[in-house]
Amino acid sequence: MMTPVMPPLSPALRQALDREMAAGERILWSAQPRANRLWGGFGIWLFAVPWTIFALVWESMALLPWMASSKTPDAVTWTFGIIMPLFGLPFIAVGIGMMLTPVRAMRRARNTVYALTSKRLMRLVEGRKASVSSVFTDRIGPIDRSENADGWGDLRIQTHSHVDSEGSRTTERFDMLGIPDVARLEKLIVDAQPR
Repeated sequence: MMTPVMPPLSPALRQALDREMAAGERILWSAQPRANRLWGGFGIWLFAVPWTIFALVWESMALLPWMASSKTPDAVTWTFGIIMPLFGLPFIAVGIGMMLTPVRAMRRARNTVYALTSKRLMRLVEGRKASVSSVFTDRIGPIDRSENADGWGDLRIQTHSHVDSEGSRTTERFDMLGIPDVARLEKLIVDAQPR
């Protein structure tokens, strides 16, 4: 198995990570995720293409009577001429939104950093609003690891389990998705846990 090359963090992400450190806390590991792992695959994009094409065809068919007519439309044509194009607009917007999913995933990956410190696991996402999620090492439960042949993979870490009001067991997780050298990180997490 290959050891993935971990590119250095951007200066902005490094500063943001340093700002989050508490007194006496030190970084043991940090890396950025791979965009295609944050997105979840091409399934939604492949669905978005025919969806958007259908919505655009619908919209053009709905606008066709307006463009082809040389006379003043009657009340029925006028009513449907407004309602049908308006009905198609949300479907176009949803299709374009689905098609932009990979772009949003790349932007999110570029602005995300995962870190293991001497006290906790952390996920920091920079953007218009910074978002920080963390779990202290003494709260880490069982870890599920999935790893590709290139060493990139995911860690799903159980942090808490409880029975809800309906009697169902609910497990909370801290997910680290699309990370390099995932096996090494798992070993570091196990070593960082208090004995």
